[in-house]
Amino acid sequence: MTIDKSWIRENRTSPKFLEGLKNFMEIASKHVDSEDKVCCPCVKCVNMYRQLLSTVYAHIHDRGFLKSYTISIYHGEKHSVSDLGYNSTPINIPTTNELFDVIDDVMAEQNTNEENTDDEGRGMDSEFDALFDELNTELYPDCEMSSLNFLAKLLHIKVINKWTNSSFDQLVELLRVAFPKSEFPTSHYEAKKKLRKIGLGYESIHACKYDCALFWKENDSMHHCPICIEGRYVDTTTKGKRVPHKVLFYFPLTPRLRWMYISRFTAKDMIWHNTRRSTDGMMYHR
Repeated sequence: MTIDKSWIRENRTSPKFLEGLKNFMEIASKHVDSEDKVCCPCVKCVNMYRQLLSTVYAHIHDRGFLKSYTISIYHGEKHSVSDLGYNSTPINIPTTNELFDVIDDVMAEQNTNEENTDDEGRGMDSEFDALFDELNTELYPDCEMSSLNFLAKLLHIKVINKWTNSSFDQLVELLRVAFPKSEFPTSHYEAKKKLRKIGLGYESIHACKYDCALFWKENDSMHHCPICIEGRYVDTTTKGKRVPHKVLFYFPLTPRLRWMYISRFTAKDMIWHNTRRSTDGMMYHR
């Protein structure tokens, strides 16, 4: 079922908006939980919090409807794989705001703990609040794609095509000049910094030039390899930032596995070998 949401961009006092809101509330009333609450898609709750129907109506009427919420998966509309951009949809084609679902899953998991919420039930993680602000910021006026979603896709293209950091910086500088009203990052460094908040970053660890050891943990403060005594840095006499001979880019496994189990879209694949365990003596592989 496709839910018409063309009304969400209308003035909130217009007849079309009010009629669309009325129809949406009728649909939402069929998806309440045991406490008669449903996810609220207003621009502040962003489906993170469940509210009574009367509260949802008031929030949407007073604050507006979340424009990036183009597929109402919490209110009866089915979310296909192609909608998420995982398989058939090219990465450079604007699609639904899939990063909303990613961050929403993590926030839902965090907010199950009372210590992670304030008196009104809102999350208290300032970094994730900032990310939700990014998700609610259009790339440019009336654009379906958020600035954060565009950033993730742009970085993905950079990796696939092996762009240099300087070429990425030059591209975003050109985009910022060509589209002054758009929300583009100022540099590759800023782009990485934003995505690091949702666990997509990495850790840089200095290594011996001959791969003898890592300057990590108990070796973190050393200036010479504990095995071959080779210097850690290319030039030890420089007055500026010292450059290491070799750097290991470490992508922590634990948070990435945690993300895969948290996400409703990948969790079912992570437990497939258990839920689809063979009972006929035959081995199967998905």
